[in-house]
Amino acid sequence: MHALLVLWDLTDSPATFEELRDYLVERSIARFEQMPGLRQKTWISSPESRRWGALYLFETRDQAQAVIDHLPQSPVVEITGTLPTHELFDVEAVAEGQHSGVDLLTVGLARRAMAAD
Repeated sequence: MHALLVLWDLTDSPATFEELRDYLVERSIARFEQMPGLRQKTWISSPESRRWGALYLFETRDQAQAVIDHLPQSPVVEITGTLPTHELFDVEAVAEGQHSGVDLLTVGLARRAMAAD
């Protein structure tokens, strides 16, 4: 298993987090739900540091590399006007702790926006 961390620095970008969230709801989530080999993609944001990105878990290194190769053509590059940084990791272990039982596929600011529509 392989993890890919992709981060956009929005310090000098006119893009808003709301605009990026709309992109998730309208286009991105559904596309990644169909991606072969993708075990999980978690989109992340930090308005405080003006960063936006995602953490992916892939079954194979080649699947992660295909996403890396596509990053310059990502719609987020068009929205933000910037290229992201990325780093590929080997997964050492995965653990899921004790929690409330809420389905991860229903949480997050973009999913809340989807439910409101």
